Amino acid sequence: MTFDIGNMSRRNMLKSASVAALLASSAGALVAPRRAGAEDAKTVRVLSVEDPFFFSMKAMIPEFEKETGIKVELESLSYDALQTRLVSAFVAKTSDADVIAVDQMWLGQYLDNGWIISLNDYIAKDSDIDLADFIPEVLYSSNMWRGQIATLPVAAYAQGVMYRKDIFDSFGIAAPPTKASEDWTWTKYVETLKSLEGKSFGGKPLFPTVICGSQPSPITHMFTQLSASHGANWFKSFPGAPWDFSPQLTGPAWAKSVELYRQLYKLSPPEAINYVWFDAGTRFAKGDIGMFYWWTPYFYLVKNNGYMTGKKSDVMDKYATAALPKADGVAQTVSLGGWSLGVPSSSDRQDNGYAFIKWATSKATQKKMAEWPDLNFQFSDFARKSLYEDADVKAIYPYLDVQYDMMKQGNGKITRPPVPGYTAVESVLGLTLNQLLTGSEDPKTALERTNSLFESILKGNLMIPYQKESFADTLDGAKALIGTLGKA
Repeated sequence: MTFDIGNMSRRNMLKSASVAALLASSAGALVAPRRAGAEDAKTVRVLSVEDPFFFSMKAMIPEFEKETGIKVELESLSYDALQTRLVSAFVAKTSDADVIAVDQMWLGQYLDNGWIISLNDYIAKDSDIDLADFIPEVLYSSNMWRGQIATLPVAAYAQGVMYRKDIFDSFGIAAPPTKASEDWTWTKYVETLKSLEGKSFGGKPLFPTVICGSQPSPITHMFTQLSASHGANWFKSFPGAPWDFSPQLTGPAWAKSVELYRQLYKLSPPEAINYVWFDAGTRFAKGDIGMFYWWTPYFYLVKNNGYMTGKKSDVMDKYATAALPKADGVAQTVSLGGWSLGVPSSSDRQDNGYAFIKWATSKATQKKMAEWPDLNFQFSDFARKSLYEDADVKAIYPYLDVQYDMMKQGNGKITRPPVPGYTAVESVLGLTLNQLLTGSEDPKTALERTNSLFESILKGNLMIPYQKESFADTLDGAKALIGTLGKA
């Protein structure tokens, strides 16, 4: 997930990133060896994206420098610029970072190619990291690959619902539940939205909801929550073993999800066809949207009029949060995403890098980030269980119980499988979804075509047939690893 709102062309950048990802996925561990003796240097260089966590983390850095004597050189980049720079640097063996922000989708590629190190040994020797405090579903979804913890979560995202309390009260609409329920389905969600269709409130017309329509990544992020809720799978067998990446986009769950997403677009502002991640949240903050679902950082971002502006939005005191709807007869799967921190294998200061990661993801630092008052308190993306029960933090972010429930129902390896070559197939899926919103093509036909393109890309990327060793990647296995490393 990203909140990049720069002017850079996402399409052009993503084309470059897709090509780099495809080439690099079979490139091997093209990284420079560590140089002995450099570990004593009292510096750590950090490359990050400017998602919300960046701002409060940056504000806390003087404390890290005071505690450790390590000077932090922090640089921020846009989402696409970060991915392109990292891949290019790793392949060219020119990486100059000691800590990097890693999207969960990049994890498999980065670790398989040896671009980042496993943190298992560091964690096993660390008696006070309190690994058991991390939410298992988060570590499993965003940080674990082939039995290795390669990163630690600095900002964990689930998905949930935001709605206007005052609008629902005015029209006598029952508030959606804060707990998952068999009665709170996507069918009920759409019915609730349709009850707002054609209504006005506060002297201006309402739109029942808002969606992301821009391709490839924004629409894929939002749509795949629907498809995962309906039981759709991307591949024949993943993450369970044996891995078989034969695409499975032609099933009824995919087509049903497309039709539902089309309904949601018809209930949204027409310009939503071009909306990226932040556009949807910004629109809700303007006050003419009744209800929408999105990443949980928007639970606090909608308090601001504009991204991290500190200016109160029109809905700051008028909205509430609710549980994510589920599909009839299907167990819920919530999309998990977010950002984590890892150490490049080319770094000369890996100990310093781990020290920074441990500090940034610690309970103490994350609580201070949450309590940072600037910009109207803009951080509650916790991966640690204890912070969801912290009375001080809950007083600032009263929706934490809702968010925590969504976290515990999450599985990011199903909703958007973080496999090598992901970026290339996402670009195909995102384009198809965008075209289906405004076109009249039958979803079944479009999905069959997309399935064929997936297959061609994956074969070209040597993933069909899969020739590397599979790994039985399960949540139970993740919990066992957490227990083992936590006791080492």
